[in-house]
Amino acid sequence: MTRVGLAGIVVLAAGLRLWGIAHGLPFLMGRPDEAEALRHTGGFPGGHLNPGWFVYPNLFFWVVWLWNELVLAAARLVTPIAAYADLVRADDLAPLILGGRVLSALVGTLTVLATGVVGRRLGGAALGLVSAALLAVCFLHVRDSHALKADVYLTAGMIPCLWLLARWVATPRLVLALLAAVAIGLTMGMKYPAVLLMVPAWQASWMVCSGDGIRRLVPHRHMVVVGGLAALVFCAVSPFFFLDAEQLRGTVDLVLRATYGARPGQAGEAAGGWAERLEAFLGARTFRYHLLESLRHGMGLPLALLAPVAITAAAWREREPFFKLAALFCAVYYVAIGFGQATLARYLTPLTPLLCLLAARLLTRAAALVPPRRLRWAALAAATVALAAPTLRSAIAYDRIAARTDTRVQAYAWMARELPAGAVVAVLGSVYFPIADPALPPQVRRADLKLAEKNLDRHGVTHVVTHDHPLPWSSPLRGQLAAQGDRLEPLATFTPFRAGPTGGFEAHDAHYIPFFDFAGVIRPGPIVRVYRLRVAKAQTPSSEGADPMIAGER
Repeated sequence: MTRVGLAGIVVLAAGLRLWGIAHGLPFLMGRPDEAEALRHTGGFPGGHLNPGWFVYPNLFFWVVWLWNELVLAAARLVTPIAAYADLVRADDLAPLILGGRVLSALVGTLTVLATGVVGRRLGGAALGLVSAALLAVCFLHVRDSHALKADVYLTAGMIPCLWLLARWVATPRLVLALLAAVAIGLTMGMKYPAVLLMVPAWQASWMVCSGDGIRRLVPHRHMVVVGGLAALVFCAVSPFFFLDAEQLRGTVDLVLRATYGARPGQAGEAAGGWAERLEAFLGARTFRYHLLESLRHGMGLPLALLAPVAITAAAWREREPFFKLAALFCAVYYVAIGFGQATLARYLTPLTPLLCLLAARLLTRAAALVPPRRLRWAALAAATVALAAPTLRSAIAYDRIAARTDTRVQAYAWMARELPAGAVVAVLGSVYFPIADPALPPQVRRADLKLAEKNLDRHGVTHVVTHDHPLPWSSPLRGQLAAQGDRLEPLATFTPFRAGPTGGFEAHDAHYIPFFDFAGVIRPGPIVRVYRLRVAKAQTPSSEGADPMIAGER
């Protein structure tokens, strides 16, 4: 019966992660990092295995490439399709993005299975089923299993790494230490923050070592081997991390500044005493964001409230090593991401299986205290539903929106039908990074405008396309539009909203599906408007070029 229940939970997990998996496609920038990552893999089929981009470790790129090669080989049994390198060269990335997302969904589903299996071994059938059920419907994990990003791979490594370390604590055999080292090295090869797993490795050493005081702080000889072997495995699966030093320095500098650098206007030291300076510093970090936004909306309010209690209980009252290691890792990882400045909930995703296991442990222990034994399963089921219902609602709402056509895809299809060949189109909306601009059909030409340029006639513009949204990635300059006067003739509008702009979005993520407050949002994308630019009644020569952008034009 337990296996049937776990199988049903895994099927539910797969359905939630595959529903809406093609969101945004064939538009390539539904999740901008996906296309950027794939463009660095075009040389792989020819033997050039250095991606030249180290935002993710080498192993992540290689796994995605090999998987997509298998997907393309299978697809060729049914229909002709270009070679991998040709698809990348032509920027025809939609099939590769979809293939990579499917792999992410499968990895996420297998993580649910692993959580259930480990939970069963740690505390019996009830713990296994409850922990797997909580993770299966966890909105944050469901959402990030839809993306070709490394977060879900890092998440998948949490359970096996901590499980092997815990088994080593229970039975300090060298073979278990070696297996843990390989698991940690491979997980680091998928995303760098896995290096923080060395903290619970040190705790495992402390739990095994005998003696008192400072002697217990000296790592066990097996854990010294773990650190060394994990580093060697990482070197083996990400060799260009060390061989391409110049590219590495540039990428590391960019990532560290984007993640941990000071925000604009907060770089200077705050005036006042230490309390004011501490408050200003914490205000520039994301400790509060990950508690009140990432955890609350990503896992549901009931589970968010239970998580600190579950972590504390595991750290102080549990005798099983796995739960102690998991509690420490949750605390250390939260501090590490909290010092960052990027308000991105996906940084919390690696903790989701651990939090689900810790919460399930607390629930099963509480249910065991219910006096009538026959009511214990009913009490446990009721508590699980109470925790799972809010996050399941969010997951379903997200999938419903993701499964509908993106407004930028709608606009592209309309323009391909309606715009005349040779039309010159000005796309307005992205100020600095054109990652949200709607793609244009091949029969038209995009006007090469300078920033905030108002004179569209000098480029021969015949049509204007704008995209607008609460996210900062879609915000046409009002002055640029106002300069056209009454010459803009509306032709078509494609909106993701039932009425007006609504939904809760993450400002640092150009992802046009809400993170919370889904009501009122019916599809992904910004509001896209297409205009015809009427010929000016009296055109005069103008030397107007790029106007300085002022705050009032936003």
